[in-house]
Amino acid sequence: MQPLSDFDLFLNFAVAIGMPLLILANVMNVGANTPFNIYLWREHPNLMRVAMVVLGLLTLNAFVTLAGHYGIVSQTVVDYAVPVLGIPFLITSVAIIWLSIRALLQFLRSRRTSA
Repeated sequence: MQPLSDFDLFLNFAVAIGMPLLILANVMNVGANTPFNIYLWREHPNLMRVAMVVLGLLTLNAFVTLAGHYGIVSQTVVDYAVPVLGIPFLITSVAIIWLSIRALLQFLRSRRTSA
């Protein structure tokens, strides 16, 4: 793995700090409870749960990358951890796409029947 550029470091730090805050805000219902967010948690909780898992996997990937960059873990650990985190990320990404399509179709059907 090549050393991280300044941009990559900034991006990984932003993800490592910002994503856990987003997860906590969503799980604890803190922050802006927009009508869209309330609708998604009420009508499509599985979609939101899978989205939180995706954010968690992104956070773990950023932590592993930063730990490898600063020498906290060896490069071998990073080389093995990235694919191990990538496979669940792929599965959850497909699940997000599937659940999003289902949510969109349900929303469009409900608009058609209420009009």
